[in-house]
Amino acid sequence: MKLSVHTSFPVAYDSNDHIDPKGTKHDNTRKIAFVERTEQLFVDQKIVFADLGCAGGGLVKDFVDRGHSAVGIEGSDYSKVNQRAEWATIPDNLFTADISKPFFITTEENITGCCDLITSWDVLEHIEERKMYGLLSNIYNNLKTNGLFVCSIATFPDEPHHVTLRPKEWWVKIFKEFNLNEVEDVYNTEQRLRESSFFLNVVKG
Repeated sequence: MKLSVHTSFPVAYDSNDHIDPKGTKHDNTRKIAFVERTEQLFVDQKIVFADLGCAGGGLVKDFVDRGHSAVGIEGSDYSKVNQRAEWATIPDNLFTADISKPFFITTEENITGCCDLITSWDVLEHIEERKMYGLLSNIYNNLKTNGLFVCSIATFPDEPHHVTLRPKEWWVKIFKEFNLNEVEDVYNTEQRLRESSFFLNVVKG
């Protein structure tokens, strides 16, 4: 199933991660163990997957290579312009968009809210607090009911990129406002792409 990303905000022009694209310039993390565990969670089905802040698109390629429908969304167009990493190998699966502003992932039949799983690895701390509700709305709107959002979130300073440094309890609370409720013990340490300061799984109610 081919997926598309629709937005009126194709680049996060005011983001420090576009102005100084440190992450997308270097990162291209892959993790087959994460994909295999996800296949155990969504047994006997093709998974619809999206990675927000996908950098080089490595995890997206891991899902695509195993026959799943997957897209990556990156706020900066650095990797796209320079055709680095998987932007040169799976260009139809990688998109740019400001994830704090409205975007919709759709199927070929123009169905929205189609994702079984959305991930975001060390990305949320890069979003200003005033823009966080826009991001959470996007996560909610693009997930299926009972769909899973998985993320790692850093709480340490990294000027000028880490702009929202909050404890896990704060994040759990604002996710809950969007009926995205924490669940435990979904992925173990060996299956996660990154641990950072903490790891969080939430399910759309």
